[in-house]
Amino acid sequence: METRRLGRTDLQTSVLSIGGLYTSSLAGGVAESKRIMQRAIDLGVNALDTAPAYADSEATVGEAIAGIDAPLIVTTKLGGRPQPFDPQDINGLRHSVDESLRLLGRDHIDILMVHEPDRPQQYPWWSSYEPLEGPALDLMDELKAAG
Repeated sequence: METRRLGRTDLQTSVLSIGGLYTSSLAGGVAESKRIMQRAIDLGVNALDTAPAYADSEATVGEAIAGIDAPLIVTTKLGGRPQPFDPQDINGLRHSVDESLRLLGRDHIDILMVHEPDRPQQYPWWSSYEPLEGPALDLMDELKAAG
């Protein structure tokens, strides 16, 4: 599997990734997700993507990758948790990250993204667009500084 350096990071990611929406109870659950992930890893895929908004995907992915002995790049997102979700509440956002870590069974998140940062009628993420500001960016800066 071809890999590429991801942006300005030192991460070498496969050109294909496992998408997390259907690595959930929406499509087969843990056993099927684990089978799919193991096969993808055997073929050289090292990246997988999930999100709190993808049903129980984070929990399913966490169970499925437990015990898989391969270096994985795990991506998840901010958005959708806790309910009611308030993208302007940095403590709620921090709780969401902690919950993602717990569900994924990891001590770090390789890539954390803002889910649908500019989709109309989605979440009001930003307190300013010029320059782009808001609690999500503040938290991401905090997490990055912490390692």
